[in-house]
Amino acid sequence: QVSSHANRHLRPQIRDALRSYDSGGGDRDEPDSRRGVTDMTREVQAVILVLVGSAIIRITIDDTFLNYVKEGMRPWLILTGSALIAMGVLAIIDVFRRESENKDNDDEPAHDDGHAHHGPRSAWLLLLPVLAIFLVAPPALGAFAAARDLTNSSPSTAVAPPLPPGDPVEVYVSDYVNRAVWDFGKTLAGRTVEITGFVVPNPEGGWWLTRMSLACCAADAFAGKIQIVNPPEGWEAPPSDTWTVVTGKWVPGGGTNSDTAIPLLDAELIEQIEQPVNPYD
Repeated sequence: QVSSHANRHLRPQIRDALRSYDSGGGDRDEPDSRRGVTDMTREVQAVILVLVGSAIIRITIDDTFLNYVKEGMRPWLILTGSALIAMGVLAIIDVFRRESENKDNDDEPAHDDGHAHHGPRSAWLLLLPVLAIFLVAPPALGAFAAARDLTNSSPSTAVAPPLPPGDPVEVYVSDYVNRAVWDFGKTLAGRTVEITGFVVPNPEGGWWLTRMSLACCAADAFAGKIQIVNPPEGWEAPPSDTWTVVTGKWVPGGGTNSDTAIPLLDAELIEQIEQPVNPYD
């Protein structure tokens, strides 16, 4: 009967055995183990959602997010983090609900098939990068990135407006560079400015007062540099990445009408400070 057509005339013993196997009489361990893998995977996914959402909320509340994106992203980050946490919690609830239903539907106790299922355990390694955000958040871009950025400004044909009255007037690095390079220093002449940035050593001597600017996020950041000249007597350049406030006056030099031109600043006063809450222009 094995080699011929059945024609519905299988012996009852064979027919009953086949029906028994097809209805679940075979190896019952494989579906159970596969279900365990699925449940474990869902647990990992749910925990990752909660952790990622919590990490986003954390770096937003303590202003760490300003190392990576602009201030205007704050409400969207809070909304995104909250949504991820909610999705993760709902997924965890669903996992427990499924486990409860599976226990109620099991008629026979599962037995060990002698094989250890190590696959799902490796999924927990996905949590390591998320946990790293809680422990060590990456810093803002600094001297390493700025020194490798050869472009110092973007071409501009706009006429720079006059600086506000009163000296010294606080000016961003990028604003000073644009006024000096593309407006030929017309609005800077005779004015005392106060500029905040970090130290980047100049391979040709001296150092640049530098600050990164963001178009959207740290991925598209670009550096603005100002060459500090005539520092106060006895003052020595601090280590790279040291934040300083430099008060001084614009002097001609460094080039104009070029995106690689680095303007000069005649320093009258230099003070070391802590990194600002928002490290970008």
